[in-house]
Amino acid sequence: MVCDEDWQRGLSKAEGLEIARRLVASGLIDFVNVIRGHIDTDEALSHVIPGMGARSAPHLDFAGEVRAATKVPTFHAARIQDVATARHAIESGKLDMVGMTRPHMADPHIARKVIEGREAEIRPCVGMGYCIDSIYGGQAACIHNAATGREATMPHVVPRTAGPRRKVVVVGAGPAGLEAARVAGERGHAVTLFEAADQPGGQIRITAGLQRRREILGIVDWRMAECERHGVAMRFNTYAEAGDVLAEEPDVVVVATGGLPNTSFLDAGEDLVTTSWDILSGAAKPAETVLLYDDNGAHPGLTAAEFIAQAGSRLELVTPERMLAADVGGTSYPAYFRAFSEHGVQVTINLRLESVRRDGNRLVASFLDEYGHRRVEKRADQVVVEHGTLPLDELYFALKPLSSNLGAVDYEAMIAGRPQAVRRNPEGGFVLWRIGDAVSSRNIHAAVYDALRLLKDV
Repeated sequence: MVCDEDWQRGLSKAEGLEIARRLVASGLIDFVNVIRGHIDTDEALSHVIPGMGARSAPHLDFAGEVRAATKVPTFHAARIQDVATARHAIESGKLDMVGMTRPHMADPHIARKVIEGREAEIRPCVGMGYCIDSIYGGQAACIHNAATGREATMPHVVPRTAGPRRKVVVVGAGPAGLEAARVAGERGHAVTLFEAADQPGGQIRITAGLQRRREILGIVDWRMAECERHGVAMRFNTYAEAGDVLAEEPDVVVVATGGLPNTSFLDAGEDLVTTSWDILSGAAKPAETVLLYDDNGAHPGLTAAEFIAQAGSRLELVTPERMLAADVGGTSYPAYFRAFSEHGVQVTINLRLESVRRDGNRLVASFLDEYGHRRVEKRADQVVVEHGTLPLDELYFALKPLSSNLGAVDYEAMIAGRPQAVRRNPEGGFVLWRIGDAVSSRNIHAAVYDALRLLKDV
């Protein structure tokens, strides 16, 4: 029941509570499931189903008011994403039952883990909204639980191996590498994880440069805790080369070295542009006037844009597409757009960046308008590019001729969820796979899915 539509044109709080009282007085209902808000626009829906950066349980106190007014069992669900908040909702008398839809997509074993005293092992919901966004593509998938919706082929609980304990080496501690190490560790293998940086997370840690999205680090923190629980040996500040990997005498090697920002599409001016990584990591500060070119269409470009706008820059966000950030769904993009509106960000569509040149102290970006068959020039102090990544795959190709499978994957088996059995080099001493952005530019979900479906059978 929508007990308050929370807008001037809709049902008021007073009206909603009175309707609830009358329904209860009729004796025809046993409980009230409370919703607050309206859903006729994406902006409105983003408050009914709050996402990353929104405060925890924003409508919980209101649901408690409904319970106090009606004296009937009351249910509610809206960004109650952890057991501590759910426990507070019950113990404080605000609710009789807590709905945790998205958290149970992240971890369907929440109740069992609480009962067994394993609350610390619950995979967290980070509020990214990938589950809701993915509905439009025909499924409901969690950003960092690739088993959700694929239970016929992917395990939520990874079983220990019935075979020999193997030595698994994973290179790269981004989402793909951390998931590979976690799954191999849960299988009971001896796992060593190499990471060139001093901290885990890869591009997730770069994303967290925007304060509103720091909750995304839960993806990293949970996997680090799981890796520690399973005895994974983690070596940071180590740029692993072929010799380092071979010295471990591995049975399985997983290259999850990620990628580097792709600026190779430019005809000229690669050395003049700044990447979204530079901005979010703090390696480069936003200039007074900024052009941000987003040809990725997902969260990275919008994240960098929000960061730049909040820094006080005068920003124009340009995309070659007919719409902005096509891969960001209906409950996720409003938070970005609110920031853009607040800071006066200009958005331009249908322009493809071709080159950048210097003109005195400023940069000139040359765009192609494919529809008007014309070129457009724009000037700014800084040109920021988000065009996905190119694989950082030198280690993979160095190890490939030494591996038993020559780095190959049986994709039919992979898609079907069957174990890998490729053997192409009788003299090879280990199985070699590369996953995540080390293969091609992709998102967090694809990276962890790669890792799960390869390592679950090792």
